[in-house]
Amino acid sequence: MLLSWLTIPWLNKISGQQLSFQTLLQAKILIPLFVTPFIIGIISGIYPALFMSSFQPVKTLKGLFKAGGGSISFRKALVVIQFAISIILIITTFIVFQQLHYIQTRALGFDKERVVTMNYTNEVGKQYEPFRTELLQNTSFKDVTRSSRIPTGRLLDNMGASVSNGDSLQPVVADIKYVNTDYDFLNTFDIPIAAGRFFSRDYGTDTLNYVLNQTAVKAIGWKSDQDAIGKDFVYGGTKGHVIGVMKDFHFESMHQAIVPMVLIMLPPRNTYFNNLSIKIAGGNTTAALGTIERTWKKFFPETPFEYTFLDENFDRLYQSEQRQATIFTSFACIAIFIACLGLFGLSAFAISQRVKEIGVRKVLGANTGGLVGLLAKDFLKLVAVAAILAFPIAWYAMNSWLKDFAYRVSIQWWVFIAAGILAALIAFVTVSFQAVKAATANPVKSLRSE
Repeated sequence: MLLSWLTIPWLNKISGQQLSFQTLLQAKILIPLFVTPFIIGIISGIYPALFMSSFQPVKTLKGLFKAGGGSISFRKALVVIQFAISIILIITTFIVFQQLHYIQTRALGFDKERVVTMNYTNEVGKQYEPFRTELLQNTSFKDVTRSSRIPTGRLLDNMGASVSNGDSLQPVVADIKYVNTDYDFLNTFDIPIAAGRFFSRDYGTDTLNYVLNQTAVKAIGWKSDQDAIGKDFVYGGTKGHVIGVMKDFHFESMHQAIVPMVLIMLPPRNTYFNNLSIKIAGGNTTAALGTIERTWKKFFPETPFEYTFLDENFDRLYQSEQRQATIFTSFACIAIFIACLGLFGLSAFAISQRVKEIGVRKVLGANTGGLVGLLAKDFLKLVAVAAILAFPIAWYAMNSWLKDFAYRVSIQWWVFIAAGILAALIAFVTVSFQAVKAATANPVKSLRSE
């Protein structure tokens, strides 16, 4: 109970939950909590009681009693199960961290660094252009844009698309999601153009034009990115032309595959935005934030200044995986510790049965290293059996987990070998305490006649 009380804050931190110690202080929990140890104690005591009552007193008093193989086999089975669980947790921890590293280092197709995002309200819309102009007079800022959605969000909006096929319009089978933007969206997020151009203030008709991503071009069936430029395209009932194709980028998390997407610029009377994004050019981010805040309060005094960084939004997409990695690591350490306790007890019991054998081998010239290797060999076999049981289970579990990601690492064979070797090293160190103690003991004591 004391350990539970001490560890609940830590558990809440890594799990993202709000668990309270008061939850345990209920009769339906407290009664089983206190009764269970007594039941386990009684059950645990029955086995040695029955086992010891079967001893023959004469043999026991003469020191001729030796534990049967059945009890040792049961102990070995428990150790194998404990180490199998430990190896599974080691493997899962490895793979979860590999996937997290892959997510954090994979090229996203846009620049998420130093982008400040804020809510775009009606008040902001009334003074947006002067606000943007004043900010960009400061060299600390690269660009400012507004959009209906921003990268790291979800693509949920679809208005239906059609393309020209001869003299008729043919509906596009694939769902093409849209984001309403302004002229500065691609420059703010550093999204490269694959063909054509982006919306420009130099062209007054761009509110009738469209910019697609490469996945959308493939979904429509056009031959290439360049082939799409100038093609008739109808979206949401509005006919226009494709003026540009942007390279694919991860708008959503890597749980989702890149989907067909179109950027549009609705006419001013119909346009709507939800997000304001400001790209800091570099240098002192704190000073740049101060400038944004002063400018914001100047133009929008009634609207609270609240912001987030785009890279923080990106990190929040994978909070669940980060928590899983921490939990797997914690429970892997606990499972290894428990397995080591079981192995320590088994090794102490088994080696105590072989003290005379060890004494004889020492008298015949065996050295300490050879004896330690001899004694540890049998226990390392148990770890090998545990690894054979753990590998397919771990592979199946992590293969199922990785299916939740459209973009994921491949499960590599060396992870399993590394987990097995790590478990074997831990087992060897654990057994060595007892083995070295037995191997360095005086053989005279062990060989002394009863």
